[in-house]
Amino acid sequence: MGSLDVEMSELTGRKPRFYKGNIVYGYLRPYLNKLWVAEFDGLCSVDQYVYVVDPKKADTFFIASFMRSPVYLERAPVGVTPGYLPRIRTEEVASVEFNVPPLPEQRRITAKLSEQEASAERLRQTLTEQLDAVNTLPAALLRRAFSGEL
Repeated sequence: MGSLDVEMSELTGRKPRFYKGNIVYGYLRPYLNKLWVAEFDGLCSVDQYVYVVDPKKADTFFIASFMRSPVYLERAPVGVTPGYLPRIRTEEVASVEFNVPPLPEQRRITAKLSEQEASAERLRQTLTEQLDAVNTLPAALLRRAFSGEL
């Protein structure tokens, strides 16, 4: 998801407001996992829901991870809109049941997931840099290398 600075007083129509730490969830085609934990306050489009997680009961990132999971999508009652787009309604999102471990366990799981995501991102960056380096090699050098001349 992207962001754009706007003058909120100039906006018209229904624009759901979100605050830093809220879950912003795109309800059309939920299998695309269009879910974001807000990093700032703002407004989102009308095809997104905003959810506030009670920090005394659950870790926002734990809930967001569950909502991105295949288990959530298997349990979610996804319907079809008149335009034939799969969608899930706000009350249906709330009706998906799952076991919530104690808060310290949620935080431990979230920290582990965050650590793995950071590791994967570092690996992705390294591989991108290596691929960029390979793509800058002259074609003649590659031909020599692949023919065993180097």
